[in-house]
Amino acid sequence: MHDPRRVQRERQAKKLSEASKSNFMYNSTLQQYNQVRNQAKLEMCRELDKMPIGRIQITKICRRSTNLTQDEIEEETFRRNISSFCLLFRIRNWEIQYIREPDVMLKYSIVLAWFVYICLLSIQLLSKDPKYHYWILDGVTISVLTAMLIISWYKKIWIMYFSDTEQLLPQYKLSRMLYKMSDFMQRSIGIRLTVYILVVVSCIVVTAMQVLDCGPKRDEELIQCFHPWILTNCVTLLIGTAFLFTRIPFVVKTTVAVLITVAYTVLVVYEFEHIFDGSPPTNVNLNAKYSHFLLIFITLGIFHLMERQTEFIAKVDYNWKRQLMQKQDDALITNDTIKVLLVNILPSHVADFYLSTQLQNELYYEEYDNVAVMFASIKNFDTDKIGLRVLNEIICDFDDVLNKYSTSLRVEKIKVANWTYMAACGLDVTRSEQVNAPQVKFRNVSLMPNGRRSQYRNLGSEQLQRVPYGSGNTLALDMERGQYEGNVISSTPRLSSTENDSERSNDEVVKVMANFALDLMRAMRRFNAENMQSEYEGSTDYGMLRIGISHGRAMAGVVGISKPHYDIWGNPVNMASRMDSTGIPGKIQVTENTALKLRNFNIQCNYRGKTFVKGRGNIPTYILGTDDEYKGFLPHQPAPAPAQENS
Repeated sequence: MHDPRRVQRERQAKKLSEASKSNFMYNSTLQQYNQVRNQAKLEMCRELDKMPIGRIQITKICRRSTNLTQDEIEEETFRRNISSFCLLFRIRNWEIQYIREPDVMLKYSIVLAWFVYICLLSIQLLSKDPKYHYWILDGVTISVLTAMLIISWYKKIWIMYFSDTEQLLPQYKLSRMLYKMSDFMQRSIGIRLTVYILVVVSCIVVTAMQVLDCGPKRDEELIQCFHPWILTNCVTLLIGTAFLFTRIPFVVKTTVAVLITVAYTVLVVYEFEHIFDGSPPTNVNLNAKYSHFLLIFITLGIFHLMERQTEFIAKVDYNWKRQLMQKQDDALITNDTIKVLLVNILPSHVADFYLSTQLQNELYYEEYDNVAVMFASIKNFDTDKIGLRVLNEIICDFDDVLNKYSTSLRVEKIKVANWTYMAACGLDVTRSEQVNAPQVKFRNVSLMPNGRRSQYRNLGSEQLQRVPYGSGNTLALDMERGQYEGNVISSTPRLSSTENDSERSNDEVVKVMANFALDLMRAMRRFNAENMQSEYEGSTDYGMLRIGISHGRAMAGVVGISKPHYDIWGNPVNMASRMDSTGIPGKIQVTENTALKLRNFNIQCNYRGKTFVKGRGNIPTYILGTDDEYKGFLPHQPAPAPAQENS
C-alpha cells in the first residue's frame, strides 16, 4: 500500500522541481537576451565610431594618432577632400558631378513648398484686406507653382498607375511631353535652380505684402498696420523653405537664408522699429524687439545645422558611391584579366564554366568520339646554345598560326613540353558525347572500348596493298578487319549519301589538323630562313619539325582545382606521341587509320613501312606527301590495278 503522505511529498517535490526548471529557463532566456542586447549595443557604438558623421571624440581632436585603422584612414582622406565651411569637394570635377546628379526628391520638395505658400497666402488673407492687384499676383503665382507641382509628379504617377516599366513612354503627344519635362526637371541642375528661385521669391512676395502699405513712425495711423509676430512667424517659414530643397548647393541655400534674415533685420531696426518695440514680449525682462531677433536667429541656426548635417551625409554617401563604382570598375578589370588568363590556359567553353561555377573538388571532363591529336617536336636545336628566347619566338609563331584556326573546327593548344608542341582538333563541347559537370551526374563511359593494347591480324585474302615510302607510288588501301591504335578498321556495308556526308563531316578534324601541321612546317621553315642562316652551317635538318598525328576516341578535362590544366587522354594521344617520336624530321607521320581518313580528302599518304612502336609492336605508318616548300599537300593518286595474266 502507498503512503498518502509520501505520495503528497513526491508531488510537491515534483512541482518544486518543475517550477525551479521554468524559473531557470526564464532566467537563462532573460540573461541571454540581455547579453545579446548589450552585444548589439556595443557593435552599434563601434560602427557609429567608424562613420565619418559619428560622435566627436575629444582624444582625436587633442592628439593625432599615428596608428590609424583602415576606416580612420578613409575618414581622414574624405575630410581632406571636402572644405570645412562650404562643404564643397576640393576636386572640382567631383563637385560638378555631384550637383548634376538627378534629384529624385524634387517632387516632394515642391509639394512642401506649395503647402508653405498656401499657408503664407492664408495668413495674408486673414491678417489684412488685400487689394485687387494682390489677388492677380497671388493667382498667377499659385498657378505657376501648381503647374510645377503637376509636372514634377507626372512621371511618378505615370509609372505607378499607367506603366509597367519605367522605360515605357506615354503614347499621346501631350502626355509624353509632360513625362519628358518631369524627367528633365529632376536631371537638370539649371531647371532645379530656377524652380528653387521661383518658389523662394513667391514666398517672399506673399510675405512682403503685409508691410507694403505701412508707413514710417510719424504716421500715427499706420503704427499697427500689421502684427509683428505674424511677420516673424512668416519669416521663419521662409527660412525653412530656403533649406527645403535637397539637390540645391548648400552655399546657395545658406546665402538665401542669410539674405532673408538680413532683410528682416533691416525692417525691424530701421523701418518698423516702433511696431516691434510695441509688440508683446515673450519675457517681461526682455525687450520685444530682441525676442523677434532671438526667434529668427535660432531658427536660422537650427536649419543651418540640420542642412549642414544633411549635406555632409549626402557628400559621404556620394563619396562611398564613387568608391563603390571604382571598386566595381576594378572588379570588372580583374574579372576581364582573369578571363583572359583562363582563356589562355583553358579552352573558352571550359573557362566560361570555371568563371560561372564555384568548383569544390568536382571532376569536369568531356568525352569525344573523334579527336585529332598532333605532337610537333623541334629537332636538332641545342638548348644551351639557342636558349629560351628562340624557343619563345618559335612558339609565338606557332600561336599566330593557331589563331587562324578558331572557326567551327577549332584547334586547341594543349601544352608545350620542352621543344614539343601539342595540339588537338575536335574539342568542341557541342560535338561531345557527354560532359560531366558538377551540376549533372553522368554515367562513366569507357574511353577505349577495344582495350589498351591491340593486335594486327592478317585475314587471308583481305589485305592492304602497301608500297614502301620513297618508291614514288601512293597508298593503296583495302578494307581489313583488324585493330590499330585502339580503333577498329572493318569492312562495312556501303553507306548512304546522308550517312556518308555525316561521317565525312566528322572526319574533318583530321583534315584540319593536317592543314595545321603543314602550316607549322611552313612557319618553321620561314623562321629558320630569317634567323638561322649561320647557326648550323653544313647541317641540313637543323630546327626542323617532326610531326605525328593520330585520331580517335578521347577524353578531355581538368583534374584538380589548384593550377588547373586542361589536358586530353586516350589512345590517339599515345599514338600521336609515338608517331612524333618515331617520325622523320621535316615530315608528318600518321597512323594507318588516320591515313585512310586523309585519303578521302585527296591528300597523298605514302606508306613508310612497319615501324616499331613501344607497347604496340611493329605497325604500319604513313608519311603525308608535301612539296618542298610546304605550300600544300600532294594529291592522292590511286594505285594502278594489278596486270591481268594472259590465258
